[in-house]
Amino acid sequence: MHDIAIKDLRKSFGRNEVLHGIDLTFPAGQFVGLMGPNGAGKSTLIKILGSVYPRTSGEITYGGRAVSSLADIPQVGFIHQDLGLVDELSIVDNLRLGEEPMRRFGFLLDRSREQEAARLALTRVALDRDPHTLVAGLSPAEKALVAIARLLDRGANVLFIDEATSALPPAEAKRLIDALAHTVSEGATVVMVTHKLSEILDVAQRVVVILDGKLAADSLASELDRDALVKMLIVHESHTLEDNREPRALGAEILRLEGAVGGLAGPVDLTLRAGEIVGLTGLPGSGLHDVAYLAHGSMRPHAGRVWLADGVRTALVPPHRETQGGFLDMSVQMNMTMSSLSQWRHPLRILRSNVERRDAVEMIEKLSVHPADADAAFGTLSGGNKQKVVFGRVLFRKPQVYVLCEPTRGVDIGTRREIYRLIHQLCDDGAGMLVVTSDSEDLFAVCDRIAVVEEGSLGGFVPVDETDAHQLEAFI
Repeated sequence: MHDIAIKDLRKSFGRNEVLHGIDLTFPAGQFVGLMGPNGAGKSTLIKILGSVYPRTSGEITYGGRAVSSLADIPQVGFIHQDLGLVDELSIVDNLRLGEEPMRRFGFLLDRSREQEAARLALTRVALDRDPHTLVAGLSPAEKALVAIARLLDRGANVLFIDEATSALPPAEAKRLIDALAHTVSEGATVVMVTHKLSEILDVAQRVVVILDGKLAADSLASELDRDALVKMLIVHESHTLEDNREPRALGAEILRLEGAVGGLAGPVDLTLRAGEIVGLTGLPGSGLHDVAYLAHGSMRPHAGRVWLADGVRTALVPPHRETQGGFLDMSVQMNMTMSSLSQWRHPLRILRSNVERRDAVEMIEKLSVHPADADAAFGTLSGGNKQKVVFGRVLFRKPQVYVLCEPTRGVDIGTRREIYRLIHQLCDDGAGMLVVTSDSEDLFAVCDRIAVVEEGSLGGFVPVDETDAHQLEAFI
C-alpha cells in the first residue's frame, strides 16, 4: 500500500478560487477526518482527487509517482454523496456494475460465483443481506455499506468518503463508522468528509481542517477536543449550540391533517399553530418525508384531508437538495427567485430585473451564501451553501407554514446555528414550522413538541422539555 501526497493543489471556478495551495499527505493505514465549514473546499478536494473536477494547478502523487488523478488507480476508491448505486438492481448486480461478468469455460455466465463473491464482500462490511435484494429496499446505511463493499471487492485499500453519514440517524451512522473502522484495522486507509464531531473524536486517528480553501489544521485526533474543533470551525469562542428560547405566544391553528393518507404515510392526524415549531422524526422507510409532502400539499391525500386556514401559503425545503433542491446549471439568483418572479413584475407584467437582482444579492448576504456571487452556478456550491439557497427561495415566497425536511443535513456547525436562529426568528414573526428530520439535534434545538413516525403513523406528541435524545432513540 502506498502513501498519497498532495502538493500546492489549487482550484478555481471562474473568478472564484476555492482551494489555495493545499499540501497534504495520507499515510497508509490511517482513519482521517476531513472537516471544515460549508464552502471550505472539502468536497472539491475529494472530487479533484477522484477526477470529477480537473485541478487548476498542483501535484498529486501515489507511491511517489505523479498522477493526474487517483480515479484510475484500482487500489483507491471514492464514495460521493450519491453513492453511485442503481436502486432498481440487486446488491450483486450493483457490486458487479461496470465489471466484466464472471464466466465458466470462458463463455458461460457464472452467476453462482458472482453471488458467492457478493456474500464475501458483504461479510467484510458486516451486512447480512441476501445478494438478490434490490438496493431500493435497503436503508441509507445499508446502501452506503454496499458502496463500500463494492470498492473493497475491487481491491481498493484507500477509501475517500464524502458525507456518507450526513443523512443517517445515530445508530445507522455508528453502524457505518464501525464498518469503516474495521477496514482500517485490517490495514486500509479511510479519508472521510464529515461535519459530525463525535465521529471524528471517536474513530479518526487524525483530523484535517480546511478553512476558506486553505489548510488550517492537521493534527492527531488525540490532541484535539470538541471545544477546540468547534472554535476552529466557527472561528469564535462559542462552543455549544445554545438554546436561548423563550416561550412564544402561539396563535390560531393554521394547518391540520385529519386522517390523511398518501405514499407510505397515514392515517396522520396533526395540527400546527402560528408561532409553533412541531418536530417529526423516524427511520428510513417509515413514511416520514411523505408526512411532510402531505402537509406541504405536494402530495395529495387519497384518504382523509389536509386543511389550511384562509390565505395561508406553504413552502417546502425538500429532503434531498442534490436532486430536489435546484437546477445545477442555473445561477444562484435564478434558483432563489424562480418561484416568486411575480413579486418583481411591473403592473405591465414586465420583470423588474434590477429589483430582482438587488433582492437576490441582499438574500445572499443575509444567509451568508459562499461564494457571495449571484451569478455562480448552483451546482458549484457546497452542500451547505446549496441548502442556504433553497432557504432563500423559500423565504422569498413569504409563506405562513414552512415544511423543513432535513434542514441541517450535511451542514457545518456555523450554518446549523444560522438555520436554527432563522427558524426561531420566523416563528417569532408568526410563522408555523414543521421540522421533519432524522437528526435529533434539530428537534431539541428548535422544536416545541415532537413525535415519531412509525409505519406511516404518528405516535403521541411529547413536549420537547419532557424527553431527551436517549428516550427518543428508544422510541425510534
